[in-house]
Amino acid sequence: MPRHSHARRSLLAAAMAVACATIALSVTVLSAPDGPPAGERPPPLRPLSPGVTTADDRLLHDAEQRLLRDCMGRQGFTYRVFPIGDDPESTLFPYVVDDAAWARRHGYGAELRRQRQALAKSDPNRAYFAALPADRRATALVTANGPSPDGLTVRLPGGGTMRRSDRGCVAEAQRRLYGDLGSWFRSSTRVGTLQQILRSRVVADTGYQKSLGVWRRCMGRTGYAFATPAAARAAALSPVRPLPKDREIGLALAEVRCAEESALSGTARRLDAHHDRLLAEEYRADVETRDRLRAAALPRARRILSDVPQA
Repeated sequence: MPRHSHARRSLLAAAMAVACATIALSVTVLSAPDGPPAGERPPPLRPLSPGVTTADDRLLHDAEQRLLRDCMGRQGFTYRVFPIGDDPESTLFPYVVDDAAWARRHGYGAELRRQRQALAKSDPNRAYFAALPADRRATALVTANGPSPDGLTVRLPGGGTMRRSDRGCVAEAQRRLYGDLGSWFRSSTRVGTLQQILRSRVVADTGYQKSLGVWRRCMGRTGYAFATPAAARAAALSPVRPLPKDREIGLALAEVRCAEESALSGTARRLDAHHDRLLAEEYRADVETRDRLRAAALPRARRILSDVPQA
């Protein structure tokens, strides 16, 4: 089932690291493809998200990071290319943990979460920008993010708007990789937002709720009184009182058994694919634009990473 997800951190050094780490990419502006001949159905769309991070995701990320590094360097700042992180457990199992081998090894992923947090803290860019004098740090943030969050605006599917600058090294990197910065920002942001809408629709579906009731009773018979898999995960990964590793694994394995017994896992997969198709069709223009710009960016990304001079 599609899983995904994109996030941001906080201010100053953290903001710099985030702005730099969540960069996208740009390539030559392409005109929208012609529609299908009259009377023909439009081609089926790819899923909103392929699920876990793909090789193409890593390629585009790395190329964008290289462009950001070069842009910041021209302005007198150091930026280290930072690899894309591994998929979090909430992306791997958005509805219910259903992999016994994974659960037996990781439980709900508390240890993996700590490793990601440690990796984020070890990002050399955080230390570099935190060590800059206040005035240079402010200049670095403007250099990366632009002077203000203006220039690009998108109305989100769930309501509200998002704004960001069309200037600065982040914007330059995305423009060079994806070409049409405005179209990339609007389409990728809107499609990314659909992931949360997708999951909300799945868990609200009567089919999911029916299987959830069976799952809840199954968990109760094993001594766990959780209303939802999300509640079980939150208890296991509580920042205040996390479960010991053995209890975390025991709870996760109980969830796996009940996910199979209740058919919640299969139901969630089926409903995820169903609502994914409906949302992709509903927002077809955005999905097609995102996919067109991504496809066009891939050869540019390969050239960037092989240091072939840009045309």
